[in-house]
This record gives sequence, structure tokens and C-alpha cells, in this order.
Amino acid sequence: MKKILLVLTIAFLLNACSKDSSLERQLTDILIIMNEKEKRGTGYVRKLNEHERKEQQLFTDTMEMTQQRYSEVEKLVAALKKSANERMVIIEKEQQVLHDARMELDYLNEQMNGFDDEGINKIKKLLSALYNRYDTHDRFVLNYKKLIYEQTKLYTQLEDRSVRANVLDEQVNEINRLTSTIEEDIHEFNEATTEVNRLKSRALASLEKMK
Repeated sequence: MKKILLVLTIAFLLNACSKDSSLERQLTDILIIMNEKEKRGTGYVRKLNEHERKEQQLFTDTMEMTQQRYSEVEKLVAALKKSANERMVIIEKEQQVLHDARMELDYLNEQMNGFDDEGINKIKKLLSALYNRYDTHDRFVLNYKKLIYEQTKLYTQLEDRSVRANVLDEQVNEINRLTSTIEEDIHEFNEATTEVNRLKSRALASLEKMK
């Protein structure tokens, strides 16, 4: 089973704004708030990585066991299931952190209604990119939860003495498929973050010109 590398690159690299433009200050302040909220999610990401590393080792140890040592297999499977359940809790907390940050985006989006000039249009493009980024993260979380479900299903199969090798192979293939999908989701999320940073710089530059 492939090792899952969950790496979320979240960085706006914003400085406090002391400009005269209230709109520029509002945009910058909200982006800073969003970034601060997302920083809390990095701790959950580290916990996920640690759980995945230990769980992978447990899985390897379990596969090396024989049915003659069934009692030990049961103990290892119980530990695998516990780890999977803990990962589900962690990913839901990480998801909530980004949902909280998205609420700030909703507020900023409401402030943009009724405006229509070049500077505002660039801000709207930034907001659209931010929404796309959060949608990508939601897709990643959905697939990650599916992965946990399929992994837990595999762990249950491991403690079934009558399970056939081809059944285990099919389940491992499904897990590998989901893992590849998740890796693509993470890549898209990081690409979306890069695009947000690019558009953020353009939006702030446009607001500077509007003074």
C-alpha cells in the first residue's frame, strides 16, 4: 500500500497594511485572518502524517503475521482500526479549520457586491480563485474519508481467517486507486494556493493604483 503524503502548502506571506485605502486594508486584514485560521490546520496535517507513518508500520507487521499467530493479528488489527478512527477525527478538525476561514471569504465577497471597476474585478478574480481552492480541499477531504473507510474495510478482512488472497488484492488495489486520487487532489490544492498568491499580489497592486 502506498504511503500517503499529506502536504498542504498554505502561505499568503502577507504584511500588515498601513495604507489609506480602506478597501485595501479590509482585503489585507481578511486575508491575514484567513491565513491565521488556516495555520491552525498545519498541526492536524502533522498529526495525520504521524498516524499514517505508524499505521503503515502496523500494517506491514500485520501482513508478516501468520494465521497460527491469530491472536497477535487481532491485536494489530484493533490498533489499525483505532488509528484509522483517529485519522477520521483529525481530518474532520482540519476540514473545520478551513471552513472557518472560508466564512471570512464569504464576508469579503458580500462587500464586493455593487462595485464594478478594474481594481474590484481583480479582487473578484482573487475571490473566485479562493473559492476554487476551498472546493478543491473539500474534494480532497471527501476522498480521504473514502480512503479511511476502504482501509478499515481491509483491516476487517485481515482478521477473517477465511478471506481469500484475491479479495485482499482487490481491496488493496482500491486503496491504491484512492491514494493516487488523493495525491492528485493535494497537487491541485497546492497549485490553487500558488494561483491565489499570484492573484492576491495583482489585486493589491490594482488597489494601490486606484488611490
